[in-house]
Order: sequence, then structure tokens, then C-alpha cells
Amino acid sequence: MRYIGNKTKLLPFLQATIRRLGIEPGTAHDAFAGTASVGRALKADGWCVSSSDLMTYSYVMQRAYVVASTVDPLDRLADLSADVRHSLDGRENRIDAIADYLSRGLAPVDGFITRHFAPAGGRMYFTDENARRIDAARTTLHTWRTQSLIAEDTFYVLLAAVIEGADRVANTAGVYAAYIKRWQPNALRPFAVLPMEPVRSRLRCVAHRADAVQVARELGPIDLLYVDPPYNTRQYSGYYHIPEVIARGWFEAPVAVRGKTGLIGDGQQRSAWCSRRHAPAALRALLAATGARHVLVSYNTEGVIPDVEFRAILRDASIDGRVRRFTRAYKRYRADSDREGRRYKADRVRELLYYARLR
Repeated sequence: MRYIGNKTKLLPFLQATIRRLGIEPGTAHDAFAGTASVGRALKADGWCVSSSDLMTYSYVMQRAYVVASTVDPLDRLADLSADVRHSLDGRENRIDAIADYLSRGLAPVDGFITRHFAPAGGRMYFTDENARRIDAARTTLHTWRTQSLIAEDTFYVLLAAVIEGADRVANTAGVYAAYIKRWQPNALRPFAVLPMEPVRSRLRCVAHRADAVQVARELGPIDLLYVDPPYNTRQYSGYYHIPEVIARGWFEAPVAVRGKTGLIGDGQQRSAWCSRRHAPAALRALLAATGARHVLVSYNTEGVIPDVEFRAILRDASIDGRVRRFTRAYKRYRADSDREGRRYKADRVRELLYYARLR
């Protein structure tokens, strides 16, 4: 999924830094999970991960990429209908077979996404055809879950794949704050559900849709706190409202949309980390709440907390007054092009990875 702050390309840097620091796999809290790429990598490296985020789409991805270790054999679905049984027959990988069925085997549905985020509803986030396919897949998953036809882990693996599939054909520049006024090549491709294989582990990893400070207090003593908070003033609840509504669904209660882009209510999902005024206090509160022995904080050179202040806060929380900083240059994420009133400072920024020993 295209995502501001996504760490997928920086995972080797993060993993190499953990090894360089001599931190052995143990218990970890991924406090701002986002698309769960770091939590997934830590799990694969042998960590027992508890992840957290305020956004529902993040919780879905945490469940799919961090919590799930297997998917069920889908025997109950095989008995559902001749169409589903035909899709599964002779397929060694049944989860891929069901994903193909969700992509192309369902009759299109004029549902919530079509009515609000496609030309039929006055917006150009998805073509009408793709919107109807997304509606059909999401509605079918809801039905299967409520009828106990698929296990919870399988539901989240498939739902994460629906969200990712929708993002691949979204007519945006990478965030949902606006749609493009003409169809981009990716938006004209057919919607497809492509699930990722779960990372197998005997360790019990846990996902949380909650504030990081609250989760840190509940976890108690752990080995590693990994913090990858918002760096700037853009609220994720407004930039990713369509993945959020796909994650939440629209089946249990009415969902109201508003404005030109179809925003939904974000309730308690606005983050203090997106405020220059409140972000330093948010960092202090998290460091005070955690029971971690080690802390790693990902930030970058354009974050709302200046480097000098960031180091000072970490020094105050550390056991020995020492803070180490590792850096890596990477290509800037661009949600749009330079224009009048909006100029990017450079094409590359530096990832800052701060380390301190807390206790």
C-alpha cells in the first residue's frame, strides 16, 4: 500500500541497526504500526510483537501481517456453493483461489464505495467497474465472517488484500486527500485481491487499535519499543479515509461522508504527533509509559520535533544519558508535484533512527 512513512524499503537499515546494537529478539511493541511492515519483519526475525495504531485499516493489516500465522483450509466455504467449490477444486493454494474468486468470480455490486467514491457517486477515486468489484468483495467477506464460514485470521488476511488491491487501482497520487481529475493508468487496471502469505511463528503476537501510550502501559516490561510516529502536520485520518471505511465496513451502522473528497468521521483518530506544539509532550508521555529496556525511534530531517529537542527528550528518559543516532538517505515520498504554493525542499531526505537504553 502506498503510505506516507512506509518503512518497507528501510527494513534492511532497521534490521541491521538492531543487530549492530546487539539487541537479541524478545518482546517488542511496534507503537505506530501503520501498514505493519516493521511488525511483520520483526516477527519474521523471531520477535514476539505487540503492535498498535489508532487507524482501523492499520489494525486489519496488523491482524493479517503480524498476528496471523496460518489460514484455515476453507472447507466450510467449499460447501457454500457450486461456484465457490469450482474455484477451489484442484487448487493447491486455497487462499489464492478464494482471492481470485473475490476478484473476478462475484457479480459486481452497487454498494457504498460505488455510491460515494466512483463516478456514479460524483467522485473519481475508482472507476465504476472497480468500485463495484470492491463493494462485492467487501460485502462477501462480511457475509462469510458473520456466518462463521471463515476463521478470523483468514478474514483479516483477505480484508487486508482487499484494501491493498483497492489502493493499487485508486485514482490518486498516493494519498486520498484528493482524487485525480483524469484517469491514471493504474486506475484503469482491474481490481485484484492478492493476499500475502502469513509469517509462521509459534509466538503469540497481538494487535491493538488503541493509543500507543495506553498499550505501552498495559504491556508492562518488554525488550524493545519501536516508535515510527507521524513526522509532519498531516493527519492520517484525512489522508487515508477510504482504506479506513473499507476496513470498518458499512454494515452495522450508517457511515456519513462529507465534503468534496467524501471524508468520514475520525473521532479519536487525530494524533498529537502531527502538532508542533503537542508532539514533544507526546514523545515524553510514551517514554514514561513504556516498560521497554531499549527504544528505537524512526524520524526524519523534516519532522516537527527538531533534532536537538528530540535528543534532549531521549536523554532525559535514558538510563545513562546517552543517545545514539543512525542515518540513512532515501528518496522522498511525493503525494503530488511541485506547484505554486507547494514546493518540496529536496528529492531526498534522511531517515533518523534514534536509540536509547531506557532501563
